[in-house]
Parts: sequence; C-alpha cells; structure tokens
Amino acid sequence: MSTYDDLSNLVKIYWSLLLGNIVEWYEFAAYAYLAIYLEDNIFQGSQVAVWLGFSVTFVARPLGGTVLGWFGDVFGRSAALNLSIIGMLIGTCGQGLLPTFKNGEMWGRVGLVLLVLLRFLQGLSAAGEISTISAYITEVSPKESLGRSISLIAITCNVGFLLAKAVVFVTRTLAGAEAMAEWGWRIPFLFALVPGLIAVWGRASVPESEAFVEANKDEGDEEAEELSPSGRTRRTTASGSNAVTQKQSPIEIVLFKYWRNVLVGIGGVASYAILQYGGFVWMQSYLAHRGLDPSSRMEVSLVSRVLMIALGMPCGWLADVKGVGWVTLVGAAMLTATALPAFYLIDAYTTNLTMMIAVISVGLSIVGVLCGTVFFLFVAELFPVEIRSTGAGMAYNFGFAIFGGFAPILAQTSLSWTPLGPGYLLMAGGAITAITVLAGATMQKQGSMQMAHVRPYPYLGKGVKCDDGATESTGTDSGTTSSEGTSDPEEA
Repeated sequence: MSTYDDLSNLVKIYWSLLLGNIVEWYEFAAYAYLAIYLEDNIFQGSQVAVWLGFSVTFVARPLGGTVLGWFGDVFGRSAALNLSIIGMLIGTCGQGLLPTFKNGEMWGRVGLVLLVLLRFLQGLSAAGEISTISAYITEVSPKESLGRSISLIAITCNVGFLLAKAVVFVTRTLAGAEAMAEWGWRIPFLFALVPGLIAVWGRASVPESEAFVEANKDEGDEEAEELSPSGRTRRTTASGSNAVTQKQSPIEIVLFKYWRNVLVGIGGVASYAILQYGGFVWMQSYLAHRGLDPSSRMEVSLVSRVLMIALGMPCGWLADVKGVGWVTLVGAAMLTATALPAFYLIDAYTTNLTMMIAVISVGLSIVGVLCGTVFFLFVAELFPVEIRSTGAGMAYNFGFAIFGGFAPILAQTSLSWTPLGPGYLLMAGGAITAITVLAGATMQKQGSMQMAHVRPYPYLGKGVKCDDGATESTGTDSGTTSSEGTSDPEEA
C-alpha cells in the first residue's frame, strides 16, 4: 500500500481525533487573539494580568497530562480521548458566557474567578488530549511513514490557530469594533461548540489502538513483566528473584524508571513551546499595541499558518528520511541562530507589513515547521507502549507548562529590560532543545536510556540506529527489544 493510501486510511478512520485536536488549539489561539478585549472586560486593562490568565491553563497541564495519560494507559486511548474532548468543550464555551466588570464590580470578580476555573479545566483536558492523540497516531501509523502521519497533528494544530484567527476576524468585521469590544468577543469561544460536538459524535466509534490491545492482552498471566529504562523487557516467573508481585502503575514506572526520558521530553519541546506562545501567539498582541492594524495582523497570521500547513507534510517526509531526532535538532539550532536578528527586525519595522510578512510569516514560520511538526513523535517515541500515554503526558505537558505557559508573560515583561528581550527568550528556547537532544544522544550511547521505542532508525540521520548501546541483561529475554515493528534501515 502506498504512503498516500496509508495517510488516506488514517484520516478516514481517525478524522474525529484530528478534529478534536483542531478544537483544542483553536481555544488556545482564540484566547490570545481576543486578549486585547479580555484586558478590558475581565482584567481591567492589565496586559500582564491577561497573560497570567492565559498561563492558568498551562499550570493545569502537568496534572491533566499525568492523570489522563494514566487513564489512557489503563483504560485505553479511546476512553481518554472521549473524556478530554468533553472537558475541553466545557472549558472553552464557558469562557464565552462569563459576566464581566461591565456588569458591575461583583459580577466582574465572579467572572474572573470562573475564568480561572474554566481555563484550569480546559488545561486538564487539553493536556490529556494532545499526549493521548500523539500516542494513538504513533501506534496506528505505518513505520515507514510515521513522520508524515504525525505531521497530521501539527497540520491540524495550525488549522486550529488559523480557524481561530479567521473566526475572530470575521466576527470583528461583521459586528464592528464597538460591538466586538462589548459582546462580540464571546462568539469565538462559543463557536467551538460546533466542531466540538461533531468530534464527540465521531469519537464514539473510534477503534482502540492495536498496539495497546496487544500490550494488555496478557495482563492476567502468571508471568510478570518489568520495563527497564533502556526500553528492554525483563520477564520472570512469579517465583523468580526479580518477580513483580504486584502490577506497577504507569505513573510509578515513568517516575522511577523513565525519569531520564521525561527530562529529555521536557527539554525537547522547549523550542516550539516558546516559539509558539512567546512568538506567534504573544506576537499578535505585541503587533496590536505597536500600531499594526487588524487587517495587516490578519494577513501576517494567515500567511504564517498557511505556510506551516503547506510545509507540514514535507517536514514529516524529512523526518521519515533523516529521523525525528535530526529534524528536532536542526529546527532548534535554526531557532537559536535566527531568533535575535528576527526580533531586531520586528522591533525596528513593526508597522511595515512587507517586513512583518518576510520575518514572521516566512522566516519564523519555516523555523516553526522544523521545531513544531514532529516533536509530538519525538516525545511519544521516548516511551514504550505500556506507559506511552502517561510518559508523553508528563513530558509534553510539563515542558509546555514550564516553557510555553509563561512564555507570553516573560516576553511581555522582558520588554522592560531590553527591546530585544523576546528575541533572547526565543534563542534560549532553541538552545535548550538542541542541548537536550545532544544530551539524550549521549545517554543513548552510554546505554542509560533509549530514545526511540517505535522506529530506532532513521533517528539522528539516515542509517543511524537509535538503540545502539541501550542494552540490559535480562536473563532469557536479554536479546529482545521493546521497539515496536523494528524494520530494516534500508526500508526506513
């Protein structure tokens, strides 16, 4: 079967997962694009406070990723995804129904408290959504086109951002500036109900991941199984000296045996987390306060998202040829090198539409494609199937909570230190990820961890095998590996 047929079948069967992913990222983008209206209605004109409200969602994400990740590893990917989409819809649409300070001082305070609670719920749900869908797509996709399959997640993320920008722009155009500031800002939040309900309906019939079913079908056997940090499997009978007398929870296994993998996952998402929220998302508010008109901001965002959607599949192909580690490293290195000069130009020519399209829509977007298309696979690959949802949930969401959630407020406050503060922030994000990938490769070579549990090669370049050195003495099964569907490197 061709790659085109594989991807077509993937979309045909799992379209509701991708639609739910659009809803998740739509909400994050909608809040950012509506920040200028939320300042006046909810936060009494404070720019810093509105981004603190944005950060609430990220504070909740580590907890949501851990709990819903555990839920997905114990009860199945499908069950976790159904639970997460319902929570996301309540958290998103509820923000469009909030009372504001324009209704009175008391109602304004009530609205502020409710906003915090709704964004916390939205963060809990979204955290489980993205980690579980990453595990799901990783497990159901053909190994030879894994990068292109996972790129569908990044593509739908950008569709969510693009849709949010379009809905905000159309609402403002139809309602007018005055009505938008008064009540129109609520409509984009409520609009999420339409695609969200369709996704809920579609997910009711989504089949479970075969890899998950296979990994759990022998759960009641007398033979016990213990996972090792290198990804190997140790099996002993119940009477053996290394027997596992009680089934360990996925959370316990991740925390005590895969903590290195979690740290690598956290650092691995730093570049895109900071670029996404300290760059593309926060930048819309920055451009607005610096005087770039709404139609020009719309054009900058439109070109940026369309370009990242168009380049998503080619970047996935690059990961299939060179490896997900290679793409992650190159993207991080490019962000480190270009962030500061890019923001220098943004600061100097903010109201020049041509320059903003060249620097943000083209330059940073190309870097964003390399940093943000296959990092979902980078994180999911770090963990074997039995604990993948939990491990990815922890690593991804702790990473985005640390580096993404506070990126807008750090970008905003850094302007008081230096006009180029956000550029330094973006540069730091790229450096963190680049160092993390190299550190992970070093630990891989030393045999203390395994970075790829699904497709060991290509990983850091074509023909470079990622499980070299990741060995462990495991008795009768010492020659086995937990890599799923390992294929010949020439075929990959």
